[in-house]
Amino acid sequence: MIAHEHAEAAIRRLSGLPESVVRVCLTPDIEDGFRVRVSDGVLTVAASGAGAAVAGYAAFARRTGAAHVSRLGTRLVDRELPEGTELSGDATIRRRVAYNLTVAGYTTPYYDWTRWEHEIDLLAAAGVTAAHLTLGQELVYLTTFLRYGYEERELLRWLGPPTHQPWLWLNNIQDFGRGTSRALVDGRAALARRVIERMRTLDVVPILPGFSGTVPPGFVEHRADARIVPQGRWFKDVVGPVRPDWLDSATDTYAAVAKAFYAEQRAAFGSTGMWAVDLVHEGGHTGGTDLGSAARAVQQAMTAADPDATWVMQAWAGNPRRELLEAVDADRVVVIDLTGEDHREDGFGGPEWVHGILPNYGGRTVLYGDLEEVAALPRRWRGASRPPGLTGIADMAEGVDNNPVLWDLFHDLAWAPGPVELRSWLPEWTASRYGAADSGADEAWRILLRTAYGPWRHANRGGLPAETAQALAGLPVDAADVRGAPGFAEMLDHVEDAMSETSSPYASTDSVLAAVPSLQANQASLLGPRAAAYPAGALVPALRALLGTAGRLDSPGLSYDLVDVARQLADDVARVAVGTIAAAARARDVKAYDAGVQRLLDLMDAQDGVLATNEHFLLGQWLADARAWGSTEEERDYLAEEAKRLLTSWGYRDSAVLAEYATRSWAGLVGGYYRSRWALWLGEVRATLLGEPTTPIDWYAHADRWNRADTSYPDHPAGDSRAAAAAVLDRAIAILGHI
Repeated sequence: MIAHEHAEAAIRRLSGLPESVVRVCLTPDIEDGFRVRVSDGVLTVAASGAGAAVAGYAAFARRTGAAHVSRLGTRLVDRELPEGTELSGDATIRRRVAYNLTVAGYTTPYYDWTRWEHEIDLLAAAGVTAAHLTLGQELVYLTTFLRYGYEERELLRWLGPPTHQPWLWLNNIQDFGRGTSRALVDGRAALARRVIERMRTLDVVPILPGFSGTVPPGFVEHRADARIVPQGRWFKDVVGPVRPDWLDSATDTYAAVAKAFYAEQRAAFGSTGMWAVDLVHEGGHTGGTDLGSAARAVQQAMTAADPDATWVMQAWAGNPRRELLEAVDADRVVVIDLTGEDHREDGFGGPEWVHGILPNYGGRTVLYGDLEEVAALPRRWRGASRPPGLTGIADMAEGVDNNPVLWDLFHDLAWAPGPVELRSWLPEWTASRYGAADSGADEAWRILLRTAYGPWRHANRGGLPAETAQALAGLPVDAADVRGAPGFAEMLDHVEDAMSETSSPYASTDSVLAAVPSLQANQASLLGPRAAAYPAGALVPALRALLGTAGRLDSPGLSYDLVDVARQLADDVARVAVGTIAAAARARDVKAYDAGVQRLLDLMDAQDGVLATNEHFLLGQWLADARAWGSTEEERDYLAEEAKRLLTSWGYRDSAVLAEYATRSWAGLVGGYYRSRWALWLGEVRATLLGEPTTPIDWYAHADRWNRADTSYPDHPAGDSRAAAAAVLDRAIAILGHI
């Protein structure tokens, strides 16, 4: 197939239109954009490239309402194409980057080709021109270090399972779980070749991992001349998993290993021209080596292997440091400012950079994001106000299976001549998404815009409940004074540092239902605000309005949004439910306590019930996808176990600081894992109220047992979303009535 045929095929997949009515013409007359028209029932897209043509179709679908393109709720064309339609789009910013490296763990670790094909179509539809890709990269590490005398089993153990491999590429962890298998490595590499080829045909450049100097344990035993710098533990060198060793990049040994690495990379996947390397990422150190010299050597090895190489760096937590940027050829560097807040007045002092947002941590399922602030972002790069070196935008969400409105709005900025007017954009978006304009939908989204999708920047961060901190430190929750326990103080110090560094307006709360149970529970994970920025019952009228819309309209997007808003309302009201339970416990009113506990558990059951009605909220699907990659029953069980572990304890005991970081409101996880924890702990509190003996709870051990259990969960939706959402509304109102 030639370029325009790839674009036509993608448009047919997204639209459901037959081949006879889709025409794409690629022309140099358009610099970076598209022209769309409908004439005699034929959709014709003229564009600068295949990717721009797909973006043109997505814009046509949205603006006319003929269809809707979304990662969570695509609606195929279900009516006659609007005759005489003409619309155009021209890019106002050149680079459009997608994917935090962690997306490979939090969203896509077990995608098959069908899922990847749709995902690449969505990247093109969003106008993305480059995306990080780590799929299959374990093969490069494996074949590189086999050259140095390692046994294959050692390297497979070092690489870890797919869910956790992104953090090996980021130099944060190693030797996770039982590692991986050669069959899994080879299968993922084969899929990666297919993904890379499809991305290229739709003008999305894969950003592949370059060689940062990460080496397996004991490298000096294989190369006696190697200068190795241990990196300590992930967080402040004192807590978290042990990080991989770093091979000093300012040495001849590094140059030799890098040459082998890039040779294996080319042999496996070819060359894409963009390479991601982050030196001293998240607290790493060079052991006295001059950072500028280390960086120059990395760039020299990269360009020796690929003369057209562009080094892609992340601006995050103080990196890249000024001395690094001053030491390299800035013309071959692109810096991704992950939160859009790390650049200086002079940008980054020379290299091109892209303005990023980081609207999600851990892939959490929470409504969040300041839509007004996102809509206003073009002011930062329009005309004379553009900072030096700014050439693009980047969506750096850690997980992308959530908040479709934020994804769609942000990527629309690529074609916006100025700030987006939300008062017109949102009704157009909902009409396209739901199949028709609807007053109930408009009312629901006006409320959501003022609440869940309103400003978060000044939300109260508060403190971490002592019981939660204790549990996250891996310590049993009982009456003992554990403040002097090993690792506890260090963990609290790291939590405070992490919270102080998180100033993004896109940081969100998460569900208290997913929190380590506590009468003070206000957040499950360590990052983000610890109080909602709006009242607990604020989404009640929004859910009522969407329930009315669902009685009149039917579309995949409406079904998703109905479930998502019901899920969020349950999360919000759970904060009230926990508060009433705490008040009853303090008053030692057992009758009121029991009633409050029952209302909370009923709310969790209702939330689990509504989540079960939509394919995008199923733990069973996540586990089925993981199991599908196993080549033996033992491997299938192992992959499912680690897929669950990522969502609960994140890792093993040495990862306690990351527990609950990647929470999800998914059917099975809410009704199984989260409910079991609350029921267990609330029972212990009741025993305390009655003066009965209690048993300390080791929450890590509880999570580990659940992760290892072979319980099966439905991987297909069941039930009626509208009835289930109404049940959540009823439970929420009952709880709010007891404030």
